[in-house]
This record gives sequence, structure tokens and C-alpha cells, in this order.
Amino acid sequence: MVSDPLSDESVERVANLHGVLALRSRAPGYAVAQKCLEVQAAAEAHDPALRTEHRTVLAPDARSWFIGAQGERHVGTILSKLGPEWLVLHAVPIGAGTKDVDHLVVGPPGVFAINTKHHRDARVWVGDHVLRLNNSNTQHLRAARSDARDASRRLTAAAGYPVSVTSVLALVGEQSIVDGRRGPRHDPIVVSSRGLLAWLTQLPRRLSDAELGHLRLVSEEPITWHIDRSAANTLRVMQRFDRLEAEVYKQGPVVLAPTSKARAMPSRRTPAGGRRPAGRSRRQSGRPAGVGLLKFLVGLAVLFTAPLWMPVVGAVVGTVVTGMLMNVLTP
Repeated sequence: MVSDPLSDESVERVANLHGVLALRSRAPGYAVAQKCLEVQAAAEAHDPALRTEHRTVLAPDARSWFIGAQGERHVGTILSKLGPEWLVLHAVPIGAGTKDVDHLVVGPPGVFAINTKHHRDARVWVGDHVLRLNNSNTQHLRAARSDARDASRRLTAAAGYPVSVTSVLALVGEQSIVDGRRGPRHDPIVVSSRGLLAWLTQLPRRLSDAELGHLRLVSEEPITWHIDRSAANTLRVMQRFDRLEAEVYKQGPVVLAPTSKARAMPSRRTPAGGRRPAGRSRRQSGRPAGVGLLKFLVGLAVLFTAPLWMPVVGAVVGTVVTGMLMNVLTP
């Protein structure tokens, strides 16, 4: 009798291990980087000039994903400095995979859902209901709260007891943060990435060793997040993003492809050699038409007012001519 080399239990165990590895292998910014690559590829298919052998031009629609991935990778690097008691997962998928938590952190102080936003040189103001970037309202507070609620609901269902998840909004590259909230300032916690590590490590311990160990296991279970059990090849995605990043930065700062509106606008800068841009030439060619219109209007005014000034002019001219004749004829 030949025994079954792989029982159903063994297959289940292997599949679950693959799911755990798939979840833990998701690099910081993985989901956003994947979306960036998809959008950039679609743009290049529509406009092959975006990619040449010398440089790759970033499509406008891919820019927010590109910058977002850079921000999440930056925060991921910071979180990697946490000690061995901490579990850090990135791009944790929720539901059917249409949404993800940028960073899920499980440590002695509790569980944290960190939403990363990358806004270089932005002035940030935080109110009770809205976060403003350079006086423009955003949905960042709502998004951060939603991430924490979703993570708490799924962890609670998997653990069998209530699991509280702290909502954190980590800002990258901002110029300043002013927290003007009159109410509680912990839903979400708004912190600069520069102070994120210090803030996390200075929090008081809330979980026992047993609670922490159990929550770590629950957080790594693929079924908690409904992740595909097959191990995803996230390394390949991040390698492709690395190549895109290198190509975009090959000859300097990020270059964006012009939008259709930008193409229609003439340049305001004089090109090398002193030649004016085409837009300027069109404006100059319009000037003779304006001068002609002015001459036409002046002519109409002269014509309609002639009865008023012609007798006066005639008398003056007659007097001048008569004087000249008298001077000539007088001996």
C-alpha cells in the first residue's frame, strides 16, 4: 500500500506558509509601485516617445503613484529600525485587494495602522475634520481613520477578542505641521516621518508578551487580510520600480510629460539664440490688425464731425492763403 506523500493537512500547512511569506515579502510601497508601473506602461503604449534609450519621461497620471511609492519606501526604511519585538508589515491588502494599509505595526505599545502621505515642502494644518496642504483641503484624516477601522475589524474577527488599532498619519517631506485641533489629537495621530521612530519607541508598553505574540501571529495570517495564498513575486515589481526610478532620474530631477493643456500653451521663456517662441510671434502678428482698427475708428470720427470743424478750418485756410497772395502781389 502506497501512502499519500502529502496529506490534506500538509497541503494546507504549505499553502498557509506560502501565504505568510507572500504577506511578509510585500515591500514598502509595493501596491503603489505596482499601480505606478501599470499607469506608466499604459501611457507609454499610448505615447512611445515617453521612453527612449536615453531617458524615461514620467507620465502625469503616474506622478502621484511614483511620489507615493517613494514616500512609503522612506517610511519603511524608518520602521525597519524598530527592534525585534516589533512586527512591521507593508502594503497589507484588505478585502479583495482593492485597498491596502501602507504599514501595519505590532509592538509592545499596541497595533498601529500607518498611512503615509508624501508632500514635499507643504505647509500642513490639521483641524478637527480636515487636513489642509497649503490651504487646500484633503481627505487624509478620513483615509487614515478608515485604515485603522478596517484593520481593527479584521484583527478582532481573527483574534476572537477586541483589538484596538491606533490610526497614524505619517507625513513625508513636509515643510511644517500646525495641529489646530480643539478636540482629541489621537484620531489620527499626525506625525512627521522625521519624528516617527522616536514617537513609537517612547510610547508606554500596553501588551504583555503573550498578547504581543498572539497578535503577531494573527497579523501574519493571510486569511486575516484575505490575501492570495500563492506567494506573490513582489521582488520583481520592486526591481522594475527601481529601474523606472533610475531612468526617470538619469539626467536630473523628475521630468513629467506635458499634458494636452500644457502643449497648447506657448513658452514664456526665450529659447537659445534669441528666437521668440511661436506663441509670441502670433501675438505680435496680431498688433497690425489692432492698429488698423484704431485708424478706422479715427477716420469715422473725422467723417462724422466734419460739419462742425470744416467751416472753421476753411476760414483759417482762406485767411492764410489770402495773406500769402497779398504778400506776393504787393510790390
